[in-house]
Amino acid sequence: MKKISIFILFVLTLNSTFINAQVWYKNNLNLKAIYPVNVWTCIEKARQYHISGNHKMEDSYLRKAEELTRAAEPFNPKNWPSHWPRTQEALDILRYASPSAYIYRIFGDYAEEHLRPKEAIRYIKLYLNRSYIPDGAYLYKLGNILESEGLYSQAISCYQELLNCISVKNFHNSVPPASTIQGRIRTLTARLEPQIILVLDMKLQDLPDFLSNSGQIFKEKLSLLDTRNYTLVKDQILDRMLGEQQITRRDIIEDREERARIVKLLNVNYILEPFLVRIENQYIFQVRVYKAGQNEPVENFEYKNENYEFLPNFFERFVLEFQGKKIPEDLLIPVNSYQWTYETSNEITGIAVAESGAKLIAGCKDGSVYLFNRSGTVSKIFREQDEIVCIAISPDGNYAAWASINGRLCLAEGTKLIFQTKVKNLVRAISIGENGKFWAYAIDDKIYYLDSKGEIFWTRTLPDWIGSIKMSPDCSFLVAGTMAGDIFVYNNEGNLTWNRKLGGAVEKVRISPGIEHISTGLRNNLVHLFSSTGNEIIRFTLGGDVKLLTFNKDIIEAVVGTWNRWYYFPDKNKRNVWYYSIDKSVKIAEAAVSNNFYVLAKGKSLLAYTVDWK
Repeated sequence: MKKISIFILFVLTLNSTFINAQVWYKNNLNLKAIYPVNVWTCIEKARQYHISGNHKMEDSYLRKAEELTRAAEPFNPKNWPSHWPRTQEALDILRYASPSAYIYRIFGDYAEEHLRPKEAIRYIKLYLNRSYIPDGAYLYKLGNILESEGLYSQAISCYQELLNCISVKNFHNSVPPASTIQGRIRTLTARLEPQIILVLDMKLQDLPDFLSNSGQIFKEKLSLLDTRNYTLVKDQILDRMLGEQQITRRDIIEDREERARIVKLLNVNYILEPFLVRIENQYIFQVRVYKAGQNEPVENFEYKNENYEFLPNFFERFVLEFQGKKIPEDLLIPVNSYQWTYETSNEITGIAVAESGAKLIAGCKDGSVYLFNRSGTVSKIFREQDEIVCIAISPDGNYAAWASINGRLCLAEGTKLIFQTKVKNLVRAISIGENGKFWAYAIDDKIYYLDSKGEIFWTRTLPDWIGSIKMSPDCSFLVAGTMAGDIFVYNNEGNLTWNRKLGGAVEKVRISPGIEHISTGLRNNLVHLFSSTGNEIIRFTLGGDVKLLTFNKDIIEAVVGTWNRWYYFPDKNKRNVWYYSIDKSVKIAEAAVSNNFYVLAKGKSLLAYTVDWK
């Protein structure tokens, strides 16, 4: 089965590369401005044959474009072909290279896309040699192709030429940071000849005592470096040399001249200077890479996170990235990416996010109710006379409900109010099923189950005040938790199917998207997970590891979400559960975790973000 899957993927990859990609054409579309109609028609014809898969004719038309361009040479102000464009757009492009040079750029991209690297190298070199001002992007591309072909010495020369162009600011087009190019040079040089590395003692600043051995752990991780490419100066050899010179490790950290002397004596090629510091709530790990004989770092690696537990991960990442290797998925960590913010008219008292992540609702102290889409656009603002105390939204986001402190209860479909009533006591919880077919609300110790028209189908009275209710998306059952620590599960006809006593006030109830599992969050920071039939599967304390003995997606999605001051969410492969604490300044937090959408409320401000694995 694996062989079949790999073969299909290979065929699809080839199909994408040769039929749909047309990267060579898209990369050079702006060059249409410099060529006359007869030349560009040949390039368009080549693109059409590219799409149809006729590569012989594609080649033929590109050769024809080259022939027509070469026939019009030389290109200079005194001998400019009359039918060739001389617009401002054309002149802006031609100040960097001639039309014949750009033809070779097209050829180079075409050859690269068709997996003909030797041709690509030849044509990109022709383009660069015929350019008036070096094209930084294509110098870098040429280095990449040379590197992929194992031509390391030529690739190093190419990257070094690009660095020279950057240093004198004589280039055009976009280029990566100089440190990235330096890293390429270093890794390629190491492949040609092992590089000797001196690792300085790690500088630690404002760290708890239990992290005082971080420098030693980092050095242990450096043992993972490929010994064919890198040789670390051993501590014993370094200490013996320092003893002979009558200096200390601190001396070579703080005194550049003493460091330079030791570097020469040990024939060191590169120096690693690691730092670990805590600034406010962030742990920042940084490694500056110096080339022997240079006072300024040629590369700088930096990693930061609020959780110190990621430090070993960062150490391993550095070892891999220092060698030019990709980060494997098991080392990826979640990083918050803010999407948008919005300031409401008053302090936010409640937010609810649709399970689809498409919409959300926010209620405020002044009675305002905001409906948002995922991008942060307000679709409707409702106004009530008093503070909003309870809100809810359907799993699909098409229905929303809210209650104010004066007892007014409302249900909206989209931006239209479809039901409203006045109740005598405080509404403590609301829940809505898919498409608003049924919904429910709780007043003190009583549950009301009704349809979107407001017709009450049944009511039930519980032994204590209700802390949370949740209706299953398909409206087949409803779960209620009380402040006395009981949960009750009713079917859609109002019959009690099971109940449990948990021993702590129930503040939140969740039902998994597959409606096979129910989770409850208690005020004492315990979370219980049950099957929909009432069997307890696991329980855990917030802030502690969740050991799931299954990769069942529905179980994981029943656990993930917001629990008191914690977010729980699945890893990239949805096989483990991650968590982190919510900042104390955040008053309310909600999420559509399975759709990667999180919302925080701080005073009047809403902050929406996603979690990306990097």
